[in-house]
Amino acid sequence: MNDQNNQQSNGQVETAIEVQRFPEHFKAIVQGRVQHRVGDGPLEEMPVGTEVQVDTALASYVLSWNQPGDGHSEIVTLAKREFELYVDNGDLKVVE
Repeated sequence: MNDQNNQQSNGQVETAIEVQRFPEHFKAIVQGRVQHRVGDGPLEEMPVGTEVQVDTALASYVLSWNQPGDGHSEIVTLAKREFELYVDNGDLKVVE
């Protein structure tokens, strides 16, 4: 990449705009090991088979679901790249 004019060697100009891979609101199913952290607490795993509602925020995705058994609602936030890695690895399946 040429630092003087911010162009890559193939002539394309770099930008800071990220591509939005998913819609503003959609659903996903936990199919593998998906972890989140509540505040400064330890990592917790989301139960496999859980269907989550996903809402897109500026730099993250907000996942919400009801806990099986007790019905309490849970809300967690995952960074966009972290969420997309879980999707790419097959740990989360987008079902829109």
